[in-house]
Amino acid sequence: MWQTMIFINLIITALTTTALGKGSFECSFSEPTGDQQCFGAVGQPLLFHLPTTADTNMKLTKDDKYMILKVDKNQIVSLNKEYVNQSENVTPGTLNLGNAMKRHSGDYMLEEFGSNGTLVKKINVHLEIRVPASKPDVSQTCLSPEQMSVSCSSDGEGVEFILTLDGQLLIRSRDHSLSPADMQSLTGSTAEQNKSSISNITISLHGQLTGNLMCNVQNNVSRDQTVIHLKSCKDLSSPIPVVTVAVIASAVILLLLVALWFGIRNHHRKSRSTTGPTTINGSHCEDEIVYTDVRVIRDMKKT
Repeated sequence: MWQTMIFINLIITALTTTALGKGSFECSFSEPTGDQQCFGAVGQPLLFHLPTTADTNMKLTKDDKYMILKVDKNQIVSLNKEYVNQSENVTPGTLNLGNAMKRHSGDYMLEEFGSNGTLVKKINVHLEIRVPASKPDVSQTCLSPEQMSVSCSSDGEGVEFILTLDGQLLIRSRDHSLSPADMQSLTGSTAEQNKSSISNITISLHGQLTGNLMCNVQNNVSRDQTVIHLKSCKDLSSPIPVVTVAVIASAVILLLLVALWFGIRNHHRKSRSTTGPTTINGSHCEDEIVYTDVRVIRDMKKT
């Protein structure tokens, strides 16, 4: 049952993100009176669709203090060059702001007045310019033959992650993510989401799972995906901890230093023995001493 719900959910996601391709982003100010939400991508063309009613006056302001555009009877009276570079970018019904920048974000208000000066229509549009989601980086790490971790990361603002294995949903990073119970029934493991950052997600899976792992990333202005083949950790041994490697390396270095010290010490002793004063054979020395003693005794008797 829950697999059917996941399939429907993925279809809805695909339908709602069809317009998230590369190209221009458009905000409409020609809708009926009310508040609207609009998004744009940094570096992508940004267009405002304006009313085309004849013989009316329009005024477009931003954040209640910046006059963006003022039109009297279809003639441009005022244009803020900080937001619109050239007057040629203004055509009947369209305001071309060029490539979107962060400073374009804000609250816009369009007021339309009749020929007698009365307010005919007022439209508020909240515009957010966001950094598009980059192509996701996906990695697999075997922690043991029975456990692995999979990470997916992407740069961007408000990034949403969707991880699937052979078409089955593993986790979705926002409100519609699977509960731990659903995750347990699918993989025998639980998922851990990095709550401190919206640009990275990591899950733990059973080490013997295999298949095509897909990471989809999307936000309000873009989407992308990466697919890797998940390999089994069954034949892989656990990695040696870094601390263990450091201890072994230190012990080897210490043994080498001790061996070097003994080598220098022995070499120094041999050098002293070969370069010292010449000694007389022990037996010859003893005979010489005895002979000398005898001669001294004889001299004493003669005196």
